[in-house]
Amino acid sequence: MHPQSRKKYVAIVGLAIFSILISACASGSDPVEPTAAQEVGPAGGEGGEHGEDEHEPEEHMEGAHDVPDVAAAVPNPFVGDEESVAAGARLYATNCAICHGETGEGDGPAAPGLDMPPSDLHEGHVQENSDGALFYIISHGKPDTPMPAWDNVLDEDERWHVVSFLRTFQED
Repeated sequence: MHPQSRKKYVAIVGLAIFSILISACASGSDPVEPTAAQEVGPAGGEGGEHGEDEHEPEEHMEGAHDVPDVAAAVPNPFVGDEESVAAGARLYATNCAICHGETGEGDGPAAPGLDMPPSDLHEGHVQENSDGALFYIISHGKPDTPMPAWDNVLDEDERWHVVSFLRTFQED
């Protein structure tokens, strides 16, 4: 391949990859129906149907981005698991850093092109959420923001691994 053609090819492939990553951050996708595992509440109790919000406003965690209490109460099955944190770091670097930045400060390369800045994952409005609430937000996205739902991209364990990794930002 001619050096000039190779440069064009690399530029086109790089642009395509960047476009795909940016579209993931700015998709504005609506929340998707939860899996049965996501509807399970504390101690294995059943949660409500996601499609019909049968929860009264006071049944949502205050300040938790309208996360239902039953979802917020779900414990992280990987708490304290260093392998989970490492897996979460890899998943974060691949899927989240494009918007939230390598260090979680909301300064990723796609951030300037978004309608609103990504959250700084070190801040209280993020870290004060329960693990279950963070899992719910990652799974379903945040309506009216560029934060997409990841439940069709990452499996349940992978989303928990991301939550485990996000908790490392608390230590800062």
